[in-house]
Amino acid sequence: MSDMRILLVEDDPVYAGAVRRMLGEAGLADGLHEAGTLRGGLAAAEEGADAALLDLALPDSRGTETVKDFCGAFPTLPVVVLTGTDDEETGAEALKFGAQDYLVKGQFDDRLLKRALRYAVERQALGNEKRRLIADLQDALKRVRLLTGLLPTCCECRKIKNPDGKWVQMETYISGHSEAVFTHGYCDSCFERKVKEMK
Repeated sequence: MSDMRILLVEDDPVYAGAVRRMLGEAGLADGLHEAGTLRGGLAAAEEGADAALLDLALPDSRGTETVKDFCGAFPTLPVVVLTGTDDEETGAEALKFGAQDYLVKGQFDDRLLKRALRYAVERQALGNEKRRLIADLQDALKRVRLLTGLLPTCCECRKIKNPDGKWVQMETYISGHSEAVFTHGYCDSCFERKVKEMK
């Protein structure tokens, strides 16, 4: 965790310095990048980060809109929101818009900050994996629907019409929409016919 790239988006230089010191005490200051506005934070996140500490009262954005905009632009980046003591409700609300955790300014130390970042990264990884599995499941369901629906099939050559209108061999169609692997041989009646033809 010590090689973590952390983005701090905080416009108050005094508070940014306090967070910087806490990150140093937690052994996390080496990969620290800072921005003082939402726009600057978005630009810095483009360059890569493993987690972000996001203030909710920035010069160019305030409250949950800040979280919506930031998490909307970087939905897989773990975000811990920093909120004022009089704004704890907004911090809790920020969790609905993609933040993984929130900390109330002045009420945490380096240990709590490190733990919040670690848990945010873990929760985000679980969420990312969940989204990936759901996407895989939806893709599999689409393939099953393709194979269980009506397939336009040529009654002469047995080709199947793809959704894009192309006629393809049945084996090609089924292989492309399932895990099936075809082997070729003869059924009993065709085998008997072939044997008779060879005599």
